[in-house]
Amino acid sequence: MKHNIVLIVCMDQEYISSVEYDLASVLGMDYVLETIDDTAYLEEYLKSSHRIDTLIIDEELAGEFCQKQNPAHVYQLSEGDESSGKINKYAGSQGIVQALGDMYLLKDTNEQAHLTHLINVVSVSGGAGKTVTALGTAYWLSSQGYKALYVDAEDFQTYDQILGCSTGDEACDRKLASAMRDCSKESIESIIKADFLDYIRPFHGIPASYGIEISRYYELVNILLESSDYDYIVLEHGAGVISGAIMRQILAGDRLIIAATQSANSRKRLTRFLENIGQYSGQSFIVCGRYIKDRPDYLQDPVIDDDIPIAEYIPEADKELTMKDIFERKLLRDTAEAVV
Repeated sequence: MKHNIVLIVCMDQEYISSVEYDLASVLGMDYVLETIDDTAYLEEYLKSSHRIDTLIIDEELAGEFCQKQNPAHVYQLSEGDESSGKINKYAGSQGIVQALGDMYLLKDTNEQAHLTHLINVVSVSGGAGKTVTALGTAYWLSSQGYKALYVDAEDFQTYDQILGCSTGDEACDRKLASAMRDCSKESIESIIKADFLDYIRPFHGIPASYGIEISRYYELVNILLESSDYDYIVLEHGAGVISGAIMRQILAGDRLIIAATQSANSRKRLTRFLENIGQYSGQSFIVCGRYIKDRPDYLQDPVIDDDIPIAEYIPEADKELTMKDIFERKLLRDTAEAVV
């Protein structure tokens, strides 16, 4: 689903910082907020055309910008003028909200039952970037104002290397295992950490060594689905054969992201996987990890299925990606937009 882009262009970084979070939290689900507060990035941005539905821009930058882009709606940031098409910078986020109007804002969530969407993330080949795909999708959903949770249902949980968080020690693992065995809503909330995004703290060792089977993660997710505290839960599954338990979780969700590579072998595995989930009725998306431009792309030859789009290509990197890389390169942002 295409979203309406609301872009703020202002070289006053303090102003951007003061309005960005407030706006992201009140804009409706049909809108995505983007900002530009760096001159070098602005120059690069203007070299190509972009779809912009609503532009909010420093008045001194508006002329050149609008000559090179074609936004549907334009508001100029002014330090005093509040005439039509102008927004007073000193009014902060409230000034922007007042100028945009109610059609841009979140509807009252009490008008309809809140639904938590379950996004399952699987891979059909090794080295496809499944963990980066799952974490990046959850991060960008969070950055767009959605309440998102990442859960890793794997025996070897290594996402702490990407997040840059600590796995703790054996004592921490025992406390984590105790909370997971209890599996009440209160105990689950006690092991959710908030950093770049909400996530279940990883084990330092192997969950099974503390009597925690992978099925316990599925129970935990199902409890959170019933409580509807989150807009999205991103559930990463282990690599390898898709078991019956994993298949049941996939069928219980309404979004599925499949991490693959451009290789012929990955394409064959993807074809077999899609045949095995023929009964799945939710939305499916493909993310191509470790993409190398000058190599054959078997995911596109021929196109797999018009109903299963390739949401994003993640370029091959010379090192393991981190959350800083995901943020700075805007990796998986397109995928997060696709699954909403």
